[in-house]
Amino acid sequence: MKKITLAILVVLTLVLPNLVTVSASYNYNDWQQPVPSQDGYKVKENGIVSGSDIDITLATDEAPVHLSGMQDLFVTATNYYIVDNAAARIAVLDKDMNVVHVLGEFTVDQDGTDVVETFVDPRGIYVTEDGELYVTDFERQQILVFDDDYRLVEIIGKPDHPTYGDREFKVKKIVLDRTKRIYVTVGNVYDGIVEMTSGGEFSRFYGVQQVQTNPIDLLWRRLMTQEQLARTVLFLPVEYTNMAIDPEGFIYATATSDSQTPIQRLNPKGTDVLRKNGYVAPIGDIVRLPDQDRSNFVAITVNEYGMYTAVDRANKKLFTYNDEGYLIYVTGQEGELKGNFKYPTDAAYDGEDLIVLDSELNTITLMEPTAFGTMVNEAIQLSYQGEYLNITNLWEDIIAENSNFSYAYVGIGNALFRDKDYEAAMTAYELGFDRDGYSKAYEQYRKELLRDNFPIIGFSAMAVIGILIIRPIVVDLRQKGGAA
Repeated sequence: MKKITLAILVVLTLVLPNLVTVSASYNYNDWQQPVPSQDGYKVKENGIVSGSDIDITLATDEAPVHLSGMQDLFVTATNYYIVDNAAARIAVLDKDMNVVHVLGEFTVDQDGTDVVETFVDPRGIYVTEDGELYVTDFERQQILVFDDDYRLVEIIGKPDHPTYGDREFKVKKIVLDRTKRIYVTVGNVYDGIVEMTSGGEFSRFYGVQQVQTNPIDLLWRRLMTQEQLARTVLFLPVEYTNMAIDPEGFIYATATSDSQTPIQRLNPKGTDVLRKNGYVAPIGDIVRLPDQDRSNFVAITVNEYGMYTAVDRANKKLFTYNDEGYLIYVTGQEGELKGNFKYPTDAAYDGEDLIVLDSELNTITLMEPTAFGTMVNEAIQLSYQGEYLNITNLWEDIIAENSNFSYAYVGIGNALFRDKDYEAAMTAYELGFDRDGYSKAYEQYRKELLRDNFPIIGFSAMAVIGILIIRPIVVDLRQKGGAA
């Protein structure tokens, strides 16, 4: 029955591309060509919120102040925390977009005297499970820590450590792990992410990016004089632009567009362990129009089952991948229409929804999965959790909706492989262009054939051996009989 179903799916693959209605969204196939695809996310009803409608005025302001320079976002079960760089304050909103609190002023103890100070250039925020807020301030070169009542409890400044040296501490983005180890990106620091203890002491540079070099440039540098070398740009590792941390404690990090690995998943040792099993590497667009720039990721968010979405500011898109590195959705494009972006700065998952900030449009966009996206997300989540029972039917429904979604065949192959139907899994992997999966299924299928046919194979082998042993004896006896 499974073979018949797969045969029907092959026919659908050939026929449906001209019948299925797809949007302007796309994906990439095994030949690394863009193909039409269904949208994975859509803007929720009343899901475009203008910053100009969100009042973040403080008592000391002489005129009303509204949200206007959204730079960073953190989502908790009850609130959205937004860093407004232009107004130099933190806006805390509930899920209905009502202002819960505005943090812009705080009291600092200076030699026993309480002094009211303000943020200067806030860039990043992280909220712990117990409600502590960690805010990075680029110009103050500090990490400011607030309790759940928004009172300042600690200031973490530039690390006093020989390894860190005399570098500035212009902190940008921040994440914490479960033990409250601190990880920050720092402007003009090319040694990697700065890891600090929960007490703010320097630990190490974490996840150093490799230096990107050009063979021609290297040749020219060999021919230059010392004076010429002094005037040339140094070969420096690229900078990290943003981070997110998953439930397992792995840090997802984005790097500038000149990196060969603009998205990484860093383990506790700082080694990139991001899976890259998809048809294209997790680098954004690989086929670009003449006027299109290389993808430049400035933010990333990851959900509980390994799906991650990276924000491409260069082309105003969101790229969503699963934990295996397959591109699942491309969302948005440049423009002011609903669901498009002009200068996206951050995105974060809120359950299955995506929340996106755009500082030029001055909007908060609330997105939810489409009907197609809901099916795909459910199938990916079940696969991630190892729940393969009846998942094949879900993948088949996905193919019926979008025959260009080749990864669905890989999902079917994985389910059939777990069900030990290796022959059918081989067919599914072949349709999904998964060579590794096909080889894995073929190896098991071959072992299964040998095991099931071992009695026949063994009897045949013994018969051949017997013939090879007996035949010379019979020939010899005949020869002796003839001689007598």
